[in-house]
Amino acid sequence: MGWRGIKDREILDRSENHPFDVFITADKNLPYQQNLASRVIRIVVLDSSSTRPDRLLPLMRQVSTMISSLPVGSAVRINDAGDVVLISP
Repeated sequence: MGWRGIKDREILDRSENHPFDVFITADKNLPYQQNLASRVIRIVVLDSSSTRPDRLLPLMRQVSTMISSLPVGSAVRINDAGDVVLISP
């Protein structure tokens, strides 16, 4: 997609203007660096102890089952235990 090297804010802007249902990231600092309340895309932050695929795969399975139930514009954090915490309504 040619998005390498783009800042978080612009990535979020672009993702809202493309046909994406959800923005998924392992950037745990995103909620502290960006105003997520003003976003219209669903945002999921993977709060994992590692970004190794074997650690992220269980979280991605959970994300795939819950995407449709997340309200548009909401942001959640999912940790290794599978706990889901609302970041922004």
